[in-house]
Amino acid sequence: MEERKKKRGGKREGAGRHKGEDTKIISVRLETDLLIKIPPKTNRSKYINDAVREAMKRDGFI
Repeated sequence: MEERKKKRGGKREGAGRHKGEDTKIISVRLETDLLIKIPPKTNRSKYINDAVREAMKRDGFI
């Protein structure tokens, strides 16, 4: 008797979502007046990361 073939192909090299930078998901609450002033097509995560990094440099944490 012949061995049954699997009907699915399995994992393909390069398939799926690629991992990004080393990130951790957190929850942040922004006041509405600040949130509406971030331009709508702006990447909010990058914008907030840049703002936090700038504040940390200014305050001497990094």
